[in-house]
Amino acid sequence: MELKGKAALVTGGGTGLGRAISLRLAREGVNVAVNYSRSKDDAEKTALDARAFGVEAIAIQADVSSAASVEKAVAETEKAFGRLDILVNNAGMTKFVPFKDLDGLDEDDWLTMYKTNAMSIFFASRAAAKAMKKNGGGRIVSTVSNAGFRPQGSSIAYSVSKAAGVHLTKCLAVALAPEINVNAVAPGLLLTRWHENTPAGQIAKINESAVLHKEVDPGECAAMYVALLKNDNITGQTVTVDSGIVI
Repeated sequence: MELKGKAALVTGGGTGLGRAISLRLAREGVNVAVNYSRSKDDAEKTALDARAFGVEAIAIQADVSSAASVEKAVAETEKAFGRLDILVNNAGMTKFVPFKDLDGLDEDDWLTMYKTNAMSIFFASRAAAKAMKKNGGGRIVSTVSNAGFRPQGSSIAYSVSKAAGVHLTKCLAVALAPEINVNAVAPGLLLTRWHENTPAGQIAKINESAVLHKEVDPGECAAMYVALLKNDNITGQTVTVDSGIVI
């Protein structure tokens, strides 16, 4: 798909990897709606920086764990740009609980992570697909995690919710074909604000376990989203970008 002139909604698009994706899309000539839940200033700054590439960009507030809220975000994006061609399901959340601490996760933790990390992909994709089909189709790329492929990550609930995102990608690819391609990216360690309190020793240990012995660069990870969006022949796939931890 040719990206220039297209319109995208990036959930969780104002910070970290989401910001990198939003700016990478803007560099490709895509008009971008930067979704945020609470980080309004960050989202508006990302939208401002995106406009420096000569595209239109706006910040849109929505809680992706709410189907009604994300449907409103899709409608606002379509109204602002006159179309919607690309959805990047990047918003996510976690709670850091060691796997052995089974009492550290309660029912609310499970529901919140599952709704934000997995169910939001379904509801946002459903809403976006209706808008995309008005213009002949589109692309959906979701952020999952390498934690979805093996028992690792910030908590059991997080790992399971990301595994759900991997399988949901396949299900949506079948459901929305042939008009819409659906794929996912599974990043490894990204030194965003999620890990600002992670001890240096733990980060070093994670990097040592990676074949390339380093964390993932957000800009290079964002480039994979663009590559998937451009490719007309890939759907239902999850590409791991983790410096070789899951190999």
